[in-house]
Amino acid sequence: MTEDSTFTRLLSELGQILGIAPLAPSQGVCQLVFDGRHVVHLMHAGARDLVLLSCSLDGQGMDGSHALRMAQADFLQAGNGGVILCVAPDGRPCMQLALALRDCSASDLETALESLLNQAERWADSAPADTAGPGRRPDDPALFLQSV
Repeated sequence: MTEDSTFTRLLSELGQILGIAPLAPSQGVCQLVFDGRHVVHLMHAGARDLVLLSCSLDGQGMDGSHALRMAQADFLQAGNGGVILCVAPDGRPCMQLALALRDCSASDLETALESLLNQAERWADSAPADTAGPGRRPDDPALFLQSV
């Protein structure tokens, strides 16, 4: 089975788990919208043999304090496959999570999707002015994303 057909099969099985019509990529990407507020793109990053989940964080400004919070949230994430915060080429902040295609099941993909959406929800519900700098609240999503 080729990597593209494995990705297509995973999406179809994910659709069954989610109780929706079988999903399929269009031009290599599958787009899902949750609660009319979170748009998640699932794509096969073939060069790295990964399934990449990307969720834009619309409504969030990209000022200096927001960029700092994003960098703080990424602390210790590179080595453990955690959610990474980044900026898309169009300037929108995004959360991304990647899974190795060869080891991925539809159930793994569903779990990763839920995790990504939970983190996006926490991030979207936080007020950047309340969480910037040393006086951050203990529920700052930048702290939730860190795993030690």
